[in-house]
Amino acid sequence: MYQAVITATRDVALRSGARAKFVTWFMLGLSIGLLMVANSQLSGDQVQLLNLGWQLSHNHTWLPHGMITSAGGFSPGGFAGLLVAAPLYLWNDYRAPALFTLLCHAGAFLLLISALKPALSELGRYLLLVLLWLSPWHLYFASHVWDANFMYVFAILHLVTAQRMAQHRETWTTAAHVLLLGLSLQIHTSGAILCILSVLLFASGRLKISWTGFVLGAAVCLASLAPWLLAVRQNAALLPGGKGFLLRGMVYVFPLLRGVLYWLKVSSLSFVARMYDLDFTAVLGPVAGPTVSTVAQLLATLAGATLIVTLWLQWRFFRNAWRRAAGRRSAAYRPRAWLRCYVTAMCGAALISFALSPTTIMFWQVFVALPASALAMVMSAEVLFRSRFRPAAKRVAGVWAVVSAALLLSQAVASPMYRCGGSTVEQADPMLVDLHVKAQCARSAARPPAPVINGHAALVVARNR
Repeated sequence: MYQAVITATRDVALRSGARAKFVTWFMLGLSIGLLMVANSQLSGDQVQLLNLGWQLSHNHTWLPHGMITSAGGFSPGGFAGLLVAAPLYLWNDYRAPALFTLLCHAGAFLLLISALKPALSELGRYLLLVLLWLSPWHLYFASHVWDANFMYVFAILHLVTAQRMAQHRETWTTAAHVLLLGLSLQIHTSGAILCILSVLLFASGRLKISWTGFVLGAAVCLASLAPWLLAVRQNAALLPGGKGFLLRGMVYVFPLLRGVLYWLKVSSLSFVARMYDLDFTAVLGPVAGPTVSTVAQLLATLAGATLIVTLWLQWRFFRNAWRRAAGRRSAAYRPRAWLRCYVTAMCGAALISFALSPTTIMFWQVFVALPASALAMVMSAEVLFRSRFRPAAKRVAGVWAVVSAALLLSQAVASPMYRCGGSTVEQADPMLVDLHVKAQCARSAARPPAPVINGHAALVVARNR
């Protein structure tokens, strides 16, 4: 009896210690994100998205379109404007939508952790904390204003609703899932990947659809597009997809391979140039700043070698997924098996989208796949921790977490998006003045002629991509 009490007490202490460690690392990521929000600045994309919300919160004009797309035209629907306007109503500051984005990311991550408890071990959830929440690819793009940054949240909500639909045929779950698909396309065209993914899951019998819920969700989506459809009749230039051609990725091959590369990069510590263009001069002065900048950039460059680890873990995951798919498939819902199929289907949906895309794939079009790519890493790493590679895997995970935190802190004060000091705005802008934007925190942006919608000229800023 006494031994049982001792064992139970030790188990409770271990669980409490593990929970405290999880909360500590989560709060570290959230704190760095808040620092990034405070330091965030604006360029052409950010000003354009802010304008969608500001027109609604300040001028009570709801623009029926979203941001300019990479293929030309604008994203359909005005949901992006609503997302940006909501935080501006609460805090009339240019950083309010960035703070809102970060909090949405935090809530979505905690929801994901809760939803995946049946599918992942406790170790897996810790690995997800390191490889997803503390990923510089995640927090860097969770803490400033940009339409593509919301796609992480839509990806997690898609996974959670799809997981529920795999077990139950429910009207409201199906309606919410369909509505998520429709609204994601209004935020960013990479929402098409989620649509393809849902089709693949349904075709393979892994989604139970309530057709009543499907009709309800589709009806709400169509109703939300009514103002946009009326605007398109007046100005056809709003239609997206004016550049390139379908199947461009398959014809030229390189755009497709580029998309595959970004699938791997987003779950590694290999970054795009803007993420490791670090300059500490403004923070540490002209003497120490350049030296620290050089060291930080060297660390970021060396961290790029993690792409090799990512490639190996992803290869192990998909090799295992292929072997299991080739075996007998159980009709019963099994959380881990379903999650493995979901990640595999997401990869397939991304590849289809990359092949169909009329433009060359850019990194922001792969944000929607970040959770799935990280999950492939986590599920593969879990197996290593149960094998003879456990000591090496433990050391790599620890080093990865420390390097991620160091790079995040560097980016929070020294990367282009989080260090004020770009060229100042050439002339006073009513919106930037109203939202308390410091001149040194907004880059100048050329403004082409604005499309006229229902008698109102919509502010458009050149897309800085």
